[in-house]
Amino acid sequence: MKHLVLLLSLLIPLSSVAADKLPIGYVDVHRVLLESKVGKKNKAELDKLIQDRKSTISQEEKKLDAMQQAFQKDQLVMTQEQKQEKQKEFQAKVEAYQKMIKAAEQEVSSKDSEYANKSLTDIKAIVANLAKERKLSMIFGTPESGLLYADPDMDLTQQVIERYDAKAK
Repeated sequence: MKHLVLLLSLLIPLSSVAADKLPIGYVDVHRVLLESKVGKKNKAELDKLIQDRKSTISQEEKKLDAMQQAFQKDQLVMTQEQKQEKQKEFQAKVEAYQKMIKAAEQEVSSKDSEYANKSLTDIKAIVANLAKERKLSMIFGTPESGLLYADPDMDLTQQVIERYDAKAK
């Protein structure tokens, strides 16, 4: 925060900006990721992937429940050796189930990161072009900058969303 204040104090005397406006803007990147066409498409694809994985996991969970119920029902007529074998089989299925959950979580996380990284690359290019067009020295991303307040006139988020949507066509 000290660096931001120092940087801003250096910019103020150096800038020759009309109407006391600094050549600075800001973009709510999170909002761009959520509200843009690409962001909405990515979210829909992620939601579908999550639902697919949940469905698969739910099916496996039902199989485990059925296996456990069958074991509890049949254990009175099983030998000790049969019980141990069924318990080993059940434990192996539980471990496979847990691995399936971890793999699904990693797949979703990986896909989310892939979408975010691609979007951020595109968004940064759009922001750089917008900064050049508007002759801005800096553009902050609201979550990263620690901005507590900024003039709404300096918000470039909607312009970035519109350009990102136009690029996505």
